[in-house]
Amino acid sequence: MPALPLSLNAICGLACEPTLLPRVRMAIAMVAQEVFAESPETPGYPARWNLSKTVLSPTEPQAAQMMVGIVASPPMLAAAATAAAGGATDSAAMAAAITDDEILDAIRTGWNAVAGVSPAGQTARVDQAET
Repeated sequence: MPALPLSLNAICGLACEPTLLPRVRMAIAMVAQEVFAESPETPGYPARWNLSKTVLSPTEPQAAQMMVGIVASPPMLAAAATAAAGGATDSAAMAAAITDDEILDAIRTGWNAVAGVSPAGQTARVDQAET
């Protein structure tokens, strides 16, 4: 497993950062709308659609639960590491340096994992669809 780009304390601070939570809530709602527009043939679609239905209007506790996985995702870790390398020294400064696109990318990247769609299940469905 590769080394973490930030300490666990820094990652935890970002996951608990109150200024990041409202942006994550909006990004969750935006990605949920994207999933509703997907083809039902998308691998893992039923689970992806159910997650969208559940979080379309994410409550603060739902967003806070997803925040840990979002912040631990490779896109967010990379964005936070870039922010830290640019001089951000605390979680609020890191959160402010992370762009909306980086947040959306992290949520899109982690959607299947949060929905319970396994990578093996995706591959199997793609293989079945191609045959």
